[in-house]
Amino acid sequence: MLNMNRLKTTVLIVVFLGSHLFAVAQEILINEWLKAGSIGVENPAFAQKENVKGDKFKSSDLLKMPIIDLTSLTPKDGAPFLDTKTAWTIQKAGSDSSLYYSFQEGGNRIGFLATYIATESFWKGKLAIESTAAFEAYWDGVKTADRYSTSADGAAISKDITVMPGKHKLILKVLLPDTLTSPSRLKAYLKPAGDFLLEGIYVSLNPRETKTLGHLLEGPKLSGISISAAGDMVLITTSEIDPKTEKSSYLRRVIRLSDKRLMASFRQTGVSQLKWMPVGNKLSYLSSGNVWVLDLDRGSETELLKGINEISSYTWSPNEEFVIYSVFEKDEGKKDDFRRILSPEDRQPFWRSRSFLYIGHIATGIHERLTWGNKSTHLQDISPDGKSIIFSTSQEDYLERPYSRQSLYRMDLSNLKVDTLWTDKLFSVSVSFSPDGAKLLATGSSLAFGDLGVNVSPGKTPNIYDTQAYIYDIATGNVEAITRDFNPSIDRAYWCPISNRIYFTTTDEDRNTLYEFNPQKKSFASIALNEEMINGIDFARSKPLAVYYGSGVKSWPKAYSYDFKAKKSTLIEDVETKNYSQVVFGDVKEWWFTSSRGQKVLTRYYLPPNFSADKKYPMIVYYYGGTTPVGRDFGGRYPKQLYAANGFVVLVLQPSGTVGFGQDFSAAHVNAWGKVTADEIIEGTKQFVAQHPFVNESKIGCIGASYGGFMTMYLLTQTDIFAAAISHAGISSIASYWGEGYWGYSYSAAASANSFPWNNRDLYVNQSPLFSADKISTPLLLLHGSDDTNVPVGESIQMYTALKLLGKPVDLIQIEGADHHILKYGQRVKWTNTILAWFAKYLKDEEGWWKEMYPDGNY
Repeated sequence: MLNMNRLKTTVLIVVFLGSHLFAVAQEILINEWLKAGSIGVENPAFAQKENVKGDKFKSSDLLKMPIIDLTSLTPKDGAPFLDTKTAWTIQKAGSDSSLYYSFQEGGNRIGFLATYIATESFWKGKLAIESTAAFEAYWDGVKTADRYSTSADGAAISKDITVMPGKHKLILKVLLPDTLTSPSRLKAYLKPAGDFLLEGIYVSLNPRETKTLGHLLEGPKLSGISISAAGDMVLITTSEIDPKTEKSSYLRRVIRLSDKRLMASFRQTGVSQLKWMPVGNKLSYLSSGNVWVLDLDRGSETELLKGINEISSYTWSPNEEFVIYSVFEKDEGKKDDFRRILSPEDRQPFWRSRSFLYIGHIATGIHERLTWGNKSTHLQDISPDGKSIIFSTSQEDYLERPYSRQSLYRMDLSNLKVDTLWTDKLFSVSVSFSPDGAKLLATGSSLAFGDLGVNVSPGKTPNIYDTQAYIYDIATGNVEAITRDFNPSIDRAYWCPISNRIYFTTTDEDRNTLYEFNPQKKSFASIALNEEMINGIDFARSKPLAVYYGSGVKSWPKAYSYDFKAKKSTLIEDVETKNYSQVVFGDVKEWWFTSSRGQKVLTRYYLPPNFSADKKYPMIVYYYGGTTPVGRDFGGRYPKQLYAANGFVVLVLQPSGTVGFGQDFSAAHVNAWGKVTADEIIEGTKQFVAQHPFVNESKIGCIGASYGGFMTMYLLTQTDIFAAAISHAGISSIASYWGEGYWGYSYSAAASANSFPWNNRDLYVNQSPLFSADKISTPLLLLHGSDDTNVPVGESIQMYTALKLLGKPVDLIQIEGADHHILKYGQRVKWTNTILAWFAKYLKDEEGWWKEMYPDGNY
């Protein structure tokens, strides 16, 4: 590990406020502590009797008892200790670097002392504690060292520690017996191991910290919100993962909006599909195949419908007289080692299974099957009068992109007669009824109704992932393309029966936003909400009210209500406020540049906490480069604030081809595979460095995943400006991905429209990084799940093989059992640390972390 430069030492002192450290030879002495009050403890009854092991209760056993939850403590000068009248106070060591302390209270007592250890880099060493009192030492709530007897000279107890980047809490729990007559002595210090340096670690009394992976993954997380039809109650869903079992638990609570009172809660795993009913404040759910209703106004719970087995989803009729539900019918064909593949989709699990529609009548309890056949039927919507439904089927058609055709039907529920709205339609849509039932609101590709929704320059092919909205007249079949000239891409749509306005949640540049569309005036109006990324929104049916939740680049997920009359948001839920109460974030700024083609490109950049423009920082460049922009989410699998907290500037680019900037911009993705996009990433990086002297231009890394992983590999064939690169689940050969990935050919219907290996060899060969592997010189880390069905692991393996044969610097990390995303808690932690360790090695010249995780061995 090379010496850390002066820059890093200065930055760390600023970040971790109130640092107090003294380096003597090869030690960092902890010369200041926070001392709290103490807790009186008594011997239990029958302490002098021997237990089944023949042991009598000892005074040291008082120390072993779990008195309080140490992880819940946030020691800070002047802050109260638990609910007592005492507070944490600063205690300074003497000239011998020892702290002499005592507690005024009498009797046997447990006392607490604390400090914080902080580092911006991975660090290894020893923690040594000299204590005359019996003690237990806890590092981030985990016992690290102990001695259960007093020691006249306080002989040192030394333990190896591994310190991850961030701030860590060290708490000493000491036993002060009633026989104690003089102050106790404490001395603690840190010693670096091997090539690790003193400059890399700091001691602080301030709990303020930077964002860590623990903040991102642990503790309760907001995951959903919905509002009752009457607009009086909200259902809030939170999830929390247990790091030990790696299993998530869910808590669903019903809150009354007027006073935030808890009305009901659900923890049972047997309760599913909680939904507000169309009228009032009633919540329905499934339990053991039956539909139950909880009436919050009456305080009653009723079983309404029995015998719904194998149900995959259900929808209430507007008048609450019935539910339409889908039943999943599993394929019962003979299992054989020799399996004939019937279609490209047949490689996927459950492709041969089918889903069909049923109706359950509440008054009679009678169930009736609505659909049959060899194709699954999907409910689109129920008419406002409850007399009919719209449903669809799809059929593969491998002769024309996008390789499937949709048929849409309307069924009269009184006699089950079916009218056909269209058959074998390319480019399927999702539809819902207008409030009067005369029209359908449809969302889909700009090609969904011929060229009606297309708005691209001559010679360009539209990006079919740039979603548009249409109004379809059921009686005449006339279609109106209402978003053709609207740049944001449509995510979800809701036609409000109260205002007759249509509300769209959109991908709007790098934000998720809400718009209101007036069908009479044909006009859009932006609705200002409190977060940059709206993850979910739900509308009350009888009030001009909605609830939503979302986050932003410096704002963790929160839930709000929105009053459309007052045009005001009100906070409902903030489950992570304690989690982030002490976290310091770096600034995030927007920056635009103009490419050599004259295209304006949006970027944003994240700065390390307590950034100084007078210093030089390594930089990570992040991109996707595919059909969607990199949103301004707070967390995500690639948490930019976490990267910034590790001392990196992070530049995020939105190159041509993504939706949210208009159809002409998104069309650049089609038949490109790196063309234009790579040039914009390279040009943007160079322009940013030229205009921002705080970036060390020799220490720039790049990272992307999936299509972004392809971009990483392709970029390295085009430039040498990067000092290190990471590709997660990237595509190295377009042809092998096209043919082998579950969705390779169907995604290529958009990305490679009408281009195939046999008619566009230039695209499939020249744009595939594998065929230009000899041009790569940048150290490349390839990350891939072994069970990835989207982008098969062979995409990374073949690039790894090529670079090894070429003698180029490359590493391949295969995550066993993982699919396209790394979801298991333990794997997620190690995967993220792998990314940070790789960049620390090449962008900070700190290879200790990488060596610790992946030692070379002698093979």
